[in-house]
Amino acid sequence: MRNTTKNQISEANSENGIHLESIISEVKRYMPNFNESRFTKAFEFAANAHAGQVRKDGSPYITHPFEATRILTSLHVDEDTLIAALLHDVPEDTEKTIEDIDAAFGKKVAFLVDGITKLAKVHYQHDMEQRQIESLKKLFLHTAKDPRIIIIKLADRLHNMRTLHFITKEQKRVRISRETLEIFVPIANLLGIEELKAELEDLCFKYLFPDEYATISERMKRTREKNKKYLDETQKMVDDALRVEHLQAMVYGRYRHLYGIYKELVSSGKRLDEFDDVISLRILVPEKDDCYKALGVIHSLYKPKPGKFKDYIAVPKMNGYQSLHTVVFGLNGLSSEFQIRTNTMHLDAEYGVAAHYFNTNTKNKKNLLEEDKRATWIEKIIQMQKKESANAEFIQDLKLDVFKDRIFVFTPKGRAIDLPQDATCIDFAYQVHTDVGHRALKAEVNGQMVPLATQLQNGDTVRIIVSDFAKGPSRSWLPFAKTTAAKNRIRDYFKHASRDARLNSGRTILQKELDRAGLGLLKNLSFRKTLKYLKKHTEYKAFDDVLIAIGEGSISAIEFLSELYPNKTATVGVLGYFERFFRWKRKEQITPVAIKIVSQDGVGQLEKILKVVSSLQLNALVTKAYLTPIRKDFICKQILAINNFSQISELFQNLEQIDGIRSVQRLFWQRRLFFIFSSIVTFGFWVAHPFVLHELSTTTDRQMEFNLSTLIMYGGLFMLFIMVLLLKRVTVRSFPELRETVVLWTVTFMMIFVAAVTLVAEVLFFNINFNWLIGGGMFLGLTAYLVKEFLQERSRAV
Repeated sequence: MRNTTKNQISEANSENGIHLESIISEVKRYMPNFNESRFTKAFEFAANAHAGQVRKDGSPYITHPFEATRILTSLHVDEDTLIAALLHDVPEDTEKTIEDIDAAFGKKVAFLVDGITKLAKVHYQHDMEQRQIESLKKLFLHTAKDPRIIIIKLADRLHNMRTLHFITKEQKRVRISRETLEIFVPIANLLGIEELKAELEDLCFKYLFPDEYATISERMKRTREKNKKYLDETQKMVDDALRVEHLQAMVYGRYRHLYGIYKELVSSGKRLDEFDDVISLRILVPEKDDCYKALGVIHSLYKPKPGKFKDYIAVPKMNGYQSLHTVVFGLNGLSSEFQIRTNTMHLDAEYGVAAHYFNTNTKNKKNLLEEDKRATWIEKIIQMQKKESANAEFIQDLKLDVFKDRIFVFTPKGRAIDLPQDATCIDFAYQVHTDVGHRALKAEVNGQMVPLATQLQNGDTVRIIVSDFAKGPSRSWLPFAKTTAAKNRIRDYFKHASRDARLNSGRTILQKELDRAGLGLLKNLSFRKTLKYLKKHTEYKAFDDVLIAIGEGSISAIEFLSELYPNKTATVGVLGYFERFFRWKRKEQITPVAIKIVSQDGVGQLEKILKVVSSLQLNALVTKAYLTPIRKDFICKQILAINNFSQISELFQNLEQIDGIRSVQRLFWQRRLFFIFSSIVTFGFWVAHPFVLHELSTTTDRQMEFNLSTLIMYGGLFMLFIMVLLLKRVTVRSFPELRETVVLWTVTFMMIFVAAVTLVAEVLFFNINFNWLIGGGMFLGLTAYLVKEFLQERSRAV
C-alpha cells in the first residue's frame, strides 16, 4: 500500500497548482456548515491512493479529481458529492476498494463512487459491444436512485475534454468526443445544465470538425472585435433606459457558442457572414413581471424583427429553461439578440436541476426530482430497459426517444405534450391515449387538415380526428412513428391478431417491398439466401416465422430485404440506357428509378409531391405531369436518383400519405420495352404464318415443302408456348398493377385461343401433316398450367 505524508502531499500540491484552501473557501461561500476536515481527509485519501500515477500531460493524477471537484463547486453541490468527486477514480485505478471508502466516508459516498466506477468502462461507439451497453444501462439505474452520480460524471468528462489535446492518438480523441457529444451532452441538456453542456459541445466540436471549428472560431473572434464598440453602446443605452423605468437590472453582453453557430449553419442553411452583424445581450431582473416590462423598454428603443420573439417563460422548454427571446434592429443596422430572465431563471438555466437539488432550503429532494420534468428522461430509460430488446435497438431508442432534442405541442385545450423532435401526429395521438391512437383517422394542425404522418413543429396545436368505431392502427404507421411508446402500442395491437392474419399481412407487406425493389415474386425468393438468414437469426425457425414478424411489425420488410441482398442497390431492372447517360452506378451507387403517381386532381398536388421528394433529399432528374383526358386523374411521372432499397421504400411510404394519392408504382422501362417487343414479334410470327405456308405450297419440291412447313408449325407452336409463359412471368413480376386484374389473364387465354384457331385453320387449309397427339398434348399442358396459375392467384386475392 502506498503511504504519503501530509507534508509531502502539501508540497506536491503547491508545485502542481493545487490549492486546497481556495476550493474550500469557494465552497464555504454557499455552504457555511461545510466539514473542512472531512473534505481534506478525502483529498489526502485520494492523493495517497493515486501517488505515483501521472496524467498524459505529466501532472500528478490527483489533479484530475481535484479539477473535477472544482467544476462541481460552480454548481453549488453538497459535501458528499464533492468528496465522491475527489474519490471517483480510486476503486478503478488504485488498490483501494469501495469497502475502504465506505469505512472512511460512509455508505452514501461509497454508493456515489460505485456508480461512477461502473460507468468508467462505458465507451460508446456506433457498434457498441454488449458489455459496454450493459454498463451504460447500469449507469442509468444508479442515476435513477441518485442523480448526483451523473452530475459527477459530467464534471469528470468536462475536465477530460479540457485536457484531451494531450492524447496523441487522433482516433481516440475522436472516439471520446463522439461519445461525449452523443451521450453526455444530451444528458447535460436534459438536466438543464447549460454551462456544462455548452462547453462540452464546443470541445467536442473542436475535435470532431477541426476545420469548421477553426474557421468559425477565427471568424467570430474578428466579429467580436469589430462589434465590441456597438455592444458596449447598446449595453449602456439599455441600462440607462431601464433605470428611467425604475427597473433594477443587470445588462451584459454574451457570446454565442461555436457549436451552436455550426448547428444553425447546417440546419437552416445560413451563411457564416450572416453572423458578422449580430450582437447578443442578456438582461437579468428580480421578478417575472419585470421581464415583460424590460421587453417593452427594448421594443421602444429598437424596432423588433418580425417573427423573432419567443416566450419561454409562458411555455418553458422541456429541460425547464425559461426566458424571453427577442431580436431587434440595433445600432448601425446590427441584429441585436436579447435574452431577458429573472435571476432565479438564470440560475436554473445555467445549473439546471442542480440549482434546486443542492439548495439548502429544499427539504424533500426525492420528491423534488420526481416532480421535476427534467428527471423524467431517467424514468423513460428505465422503462426501455424493462422491455426485452436487442442492445442495438435499446441504443437507437435511447438516441431517438430520449436524447433527441424535444418539442412541445398542444392539445386544443392547451395541454402541453412533450415529444422528440421530428415526432409525427401518430406519436402525438398515442401520447394522448392509446385508444386515441388506435382510432385516429386524420389530424388537424393549427387549424389545417393534414395526414397522420405529418411531422410536428414546436408550438403546434394538434387535434386528432378519431373514428366512431374501434378500427385499429395501420401497419403503414410504423415507419412514421418516432417514439418507442407509439411503436410498441402499434406492434402490440398486431401481435394480438391470429397467426394466419399476421402471416398473410407479412406476405402482403413483403411482396409490396419486393415490387418496389423490382425483385419479383415472394415465391421466387432465393432459397439459399433465406436459409442463410434463418441460420443467422435463430429466433425464427421457419420462413413463415419471419413473415409473421413482418406482419406484426417486429421487423421491417425493407430491413429483411437489405440483409438478404446487401450488395444490391436500386439498380435492379434499370440498366443500360440510363447508366450510359447518368453514370452514377459505378461512382456513387446511385441509379435512376422511374415512378408513376396516380392521384385525384387538386390544387397544389404537384407541389406536395415535389416537397416529399425534396424532404428526402432526392434528386429528381425528370418530372412530367398531366391530366388523363377522360377520368381527369392527375398523373405524375418522375425519374429519381436512388441508391438503395430503403430510399425507394421511404419515398413510396411518404408519397402514399399525401391526400388524394390513389397509387404509387415503380416503372421498369427495360422490362416494358422487352414485353412490347416480344409481344410484337410473337404476334408478327403468327400473322406471317399463313403467308409463309402459302408460298411453300406453290413450290415444286414437295419434300422441302413438307419439311419446312412441319418445322414452321412445330417451331411456331413451341415459340408460342415459350413466349406466352415468358410474357406472363414478366408481366406478373414487373407490372404489379396488372397482377391481380382480369386484363392479364384475359389477354393470356385469348393468345392461346387465337393461336389454337389459327393452327387448326392452317392445318386444314394447307393440308399439313400434323401430329395431333403431340400438338394437342402441348396445348392441353400449357392450358392446364395457366389454369392452375390463375386459380392460385385468385385464391391469394381472396
